[in-house]
Amino acid sequence: MAMKLIATDLNGTLLHQDQGFNQPLLKETLSQLKQRGIRLVLASGNQYAHLKEVFREIWSTDLAVIAENGASIYLGDELVFDGSLTSQQVRMFLSATAQDEFLQNAYLILVGAQGSYTRVGAPAPLIAAAEKFYDHLQQVMSLETVTDRIKKISVSTAPEQAAALVQHLNQRFAGQLRAHDSGYGVVDVVSLHVGKLPAVQWLAQHWQIPATEIVAFGDGANDVPLLNYAGQSYAMKNAPVDIQAQAKHVTVWDNDRDGVLRTIAALLVAD
Repeated sequence: MAMKLIATDLNGTLLHQDQGFNQPLLKETLSQLKQRGIRLVLASGNQYAHLKEVFREIWSTDLAVIAENGASIYLGDELVFDGSLTSQQVRMFLSATAQDEFLQNAYLILVGAQGSYTRVGAPAPLIAAAEKFYDHLQQVMSLETVTDRIKKISVSTAPEQAAALVQHLNQRFAGQLRAHDSGYGVVDVVSLHVGKLPAVQWLAQHWQIPATEIVAFGDGANDVPLLNYAGQSYAMKNAPVDIQAQAKHVTVWDNDRDGVLRTIAALLVAD
């Protein structure tokens, strides 16, 4: 099968559990893909600034980056798609939290173009964990006062409650917003037509690449639409069994053993 675009999730997929990666192997992979005219797309729920920091040693203008669960698409450091929430959508969601029992004990982080914002009083362990993934995290007295352009709203919950929260939010805000389970007890709320799959489809149309020539890698619920769509898809060996069932293949190696890069190497040999 011809490959023209490879889209990979990051946390739990391309990245190791410690947020690291095999730098020499990724550099070699990027070189081989460039020689063959194959696009590599990094698709993540994380902020663009955070991703640039994670990949600073290998950053290249050849990379296409989907950030904030599809709310931003960057090509060569240029923002080519902005799916930010409107101020009205943000106000609507925030006003609903005060009346919604599912959200009463949840902590919210507004992820903006310039920084991230949570309410003063959030537990110290939550702040410490969030600072590893959210750039310029600020504590504010009221989220309603934030004036930044908001890309997504992250809702922190217990991992075992995430699926129920996603279902609840998608029912409550049907036709207005879309919730995605980003894993690790985080549910991301974005504009209705924003997601990893719509972002990859946008890039595929931009480059005139059919789904049959797309390879996708993922490990979580928010990767499933993309895994279903791609002509060739791989769930990670470390992914839950129900996620593995949604992909056409399962990688031989897990994320800590460079499963994505080693699978791409095997595909390049076979191509």
